[in-house]
Amino acid sequence: MLANGDARKILAALLTAGFIAAWTFAATRASSEDIDAVRAEIKEVETEAKERHLELAKNVEDIKKTIQVEAVSAAAFRSQVRAALQIRVVP
Repeated sequence: MLANGDARKILAALLTAGFIAAWTFAATRASSEDIDAVRAEIKEVETEAKERHLELAKNVEDIKKTIQVEAVSAAAFRSQVRAALQIRVVP
């Protein structure tokens, strides 16, 4: 049988190990929750970025169309000016 002093030493070691295990488990759970929160935030930021990208792409397409319309209008205007001034374009 164990002496009273030996039992206390074993009990102290077991209690210490239990506290360390409980603390480690709690720290791991907090870290997992933090990681999950960060992942959710990353997904939200990615979703917002994709939405902004799509909006910007639409704006760029609108600008391209506007430039094309303006280029056609400018070419038509130059053609009318040449016709009015009777300027012949030599290819």
